[in-house]
Amino acid sequence: MTTQRVRGTALERAIVVAMILVGGSLPVAANLPLFQDVVWVFWLASLALIVGALILVVNINWRGRRSSES
Repeated sequence: MTTQRVRGTALERAIVVAMILVGGSLPVAANLPLFQDVVWVFWLASLALIVGALILVVNINWRGRRSSES
């Protein structure tokens, strides 16, 4: 087993984790009776957070690979 250099700062990793956790919990909160009229807003926000986290991870990996090549 080899160890690899961790890409991204601790702040970037914390932001990605927070985006995924909040994005995963929004659909659960949308099932509450209080929010039955705006469920689609919760699902849309969840999708936006998860896609944003994916874009951030790809950006971190791309930046890390580009800096290691030069």
